[in-house]
Amino acid sequence: MSNTTLIDRVARKLALGERLSDADALALFESPELIEIGKLADEANRQKNKDVVFYNVNRHINPTNICALSCKFCAYSRKPGEEGAYAYSIEEMVQKAGEAVAQGATEVHMVGGLHPRWKYDHYRDMIKAVKDAYPQVHIKAFTAVELDWLARKARKTVREILVELREVGLGSLPGGGAEIFHPEVRDAICDTKVSGEQWIETHTTAHALGMHSNATMLYGHIEGYHHRVDHMRRLREAQDATGGFNAFIPLSFQPFQNEMGIDKYTFGYDDLKTLAIARLYLDNFRHVKAYWIMLGQDVAQLALSFGANDLDGTVIEEKISRMAGGRAGMAMDKGFIETIVAKAHRQPCERDTLYHPIGAHAGKPPRAHVPTPPALLNRALYQEALTIEELTQLASNATLHELGRLALATPERQSRAAEASYVPTIVVPWRNATSIGDVVASVSQQIDASRERHQMVPQVIALDLAANAPEAGGSGPHLDPGFLVELSFALAHAFPECEVNVWGFRALWRLAQAQGVEPAELFQSLKEAGVDALASSPRETERDMTAAEIVDLHRQAHAEELATVAKVELDAPEVAGEPFWERFVRRAQAFAELAAETGGLTGVAVEVVPGSFITATEYMRAVAVARIAATNVPLIIAPLAEIPTISPARGLGTASYQHPAEKFAALALHFGASDLGPIDAAKLSVVDVARQIRSAGLQPLIRDARTTTQDLDAGVQGLLGKIRHVPAVSAPMLS
Repeated sequence: MSNTTLIDRVARKLALGERLSDADALALFESPELIEIGKLADEANRQKNKDVVFYNVNRHINPTNICALSCKFCAYSRKPGEEGAYAYSIEEMVQKAGEAVAQGATEVHMVGGLHPRWKYDHYRDMIKAVKDAYPQVHIKAFTAVELDWLARKARKTVREILVELREVGLGSLPGGGAEIFHPEVRDAICDTKVSGEQWIETHTTAHALGMHSNATMLYGHIEGYHHRVDHMRRLREAQDATGGFNAFIPLSFQPFQNEMGIDKYTFGYDDLKTLAIARLYLDNFRHVKAYWIMLGQDVAQLALSFGANDLDGTVIEEKISRMAGGRAGMAMDKGFIETIVAKAHRQPCERDTLYHPIGAHAGKPPRAHVPTPPALLNRALYQEALTIEELTQLASNATLHELGRLALATPERQSRAAEASYVPTIVVPWRNATSIGDVVASVSQQIDASRERHQMVPQVIALDLAANAPEAGGSGPHLDPGFLVELSFALAHAFPECEVNVWGFRALWRLAQAQGVEPAELFQSLKEAGVDALASSPRETERDMTAAEIVDLHRQAHAEELATVAKVELDAPEVAGEPFWERFVRRAQAFAELAAETGGLTGVAVEVVPGSFITATEYMRAVAVARIAATNVPLIIAPLAEIPTISPARGLGTASYQHPAEKFAALALHFGASDLGPIDAAKLSVVDVARQIRSAGLQPLIRDARTTTQDLDAGVQGLLGKIRHVPAVSAPMLS
């Protein structure tokens, strides 16, 4: 079945109110159609929740990490006396709850290890003490695994202890402990926990007592797509029977310190697809949560366009995923949550645990989505010339999926629909060099290291003028035209297998002005020295140059037969009164006109001015708009190293570094980009970047500055290995 046929069939079922089958859900997991699946999920979510995104002011309190179990995936648990083990007293629990109340919390979330020395009475007294001290707070506590443990300690049934705990203040149950229900997986990762059937029975028992609960699914480890579908089927059946689940929460696996040999985070592509399919398949769940603690704030914000309508809350202190390598931090304040929701074109709404709007949001009507005029969407789809005003309207108002569909329909993106490229690069550090020979020797060492580590010789040697400018510090030679030309010549002849590029149009412009020469003369000298291409530097902003000035520099470079890569910058909120999106669109269109005029522009990179607060959703919108505005430019580049993130860069205890952008950069390839830009071989693994591209269902290629591409060689292909949880077939994303 083609992807188009699958999407059409699912869309018809949804329109008729028919339930998706297990086969439908499995086919969606195996499909590369991320944008189309996301669009369907977004529409399904809007039917239930309009544009409203819920959050709550809550606090997670994990009473202890001392645990009698030894689950293979868990990095949180400790044994008594082991380093890092802790156990809060009841007084400390009450104190932490009081701190949460002082910060406006309406919920305390309590889950932890199965302490072998704590009796059932201790857990019951813990709930009672917190509720007695703060009766206004909703207590959500104890997973099905903890409740089974308590029941066995008390020699009572789960129902009996639920009744007792409810009487002393327990309000609802969290969804933890579900992991994956299927015994093929459950027996391998947590065979000492309750079975999937026991987990469901505990929750349906709570529902029968009038208590609500959440449901989770831990994904991205050893399970297959069919295990995920089986898990969701069981939850859907339970919800049919009781209606007691508040929300479904997919939990992305955190890879630190587990016994399964997994050392990679889930990819953003898999995260968004899992959330979207959950929204479509779990038709009897009103709420789907993008749990930012595990997803990271960037992917969680994007998830608001893929079926999610809840972000969880302020959290304040969460240790379980944090100790497993979670990188999102342990708290977000209320204002920040509302900001990222609003930047996703959604309406934030504070809630209590049972999803009643509270505070300033109580009684506030849901904002209706204002659709983009169909005529404008059709004109863009057929690549008719759009005005600055029309492009700005698309950028400002169209949904993320509308923009993605339009971008993927452009001829240049269709010509590379099943593949994406990047440029293994050495960025030359000459700031502290004493001679050109030192620089050549340094580059030679980096090439040898890349050949040894990645079985790959970098395609490009880049001289980044902004990184080596006088204001960047250092004592060596800087922006002297003679030195620059001489160094370019030396590198071109020492490493003929690589291209030599110069980065920094603004720096070149200033250098020409300082030397009293025309830029064309400098470009000619660089060409004669062996430079192949020029590009904007990611280390400098071009916002103080007019569009005419920067375009003219590119034009002069093209006249000297130098290829160039330009950039369009996102600069929030606005510059000199020029609205945010209008400025961006104007620059993109100016480069499109240049590409038509000279044919020398090989790509446009979408970057962010330093200091601008640009979120993941805004960045993906910008990538799509750049592709729509500049349909004739060969490459729209989402440079991985420059993609903005709001997630902290490193989690507690992570064994290896992974920047948050590496989790979701490949998503830009589904919004019109076809290239992840230069990859500094000294900072990023070129193999990991290829793995990211593969994770998004695309074929990774390497390229040079003039867009000539080649497949990865057999050695690199071997290093990639098998990547789990990717589409079964790499196919064009839009038929």
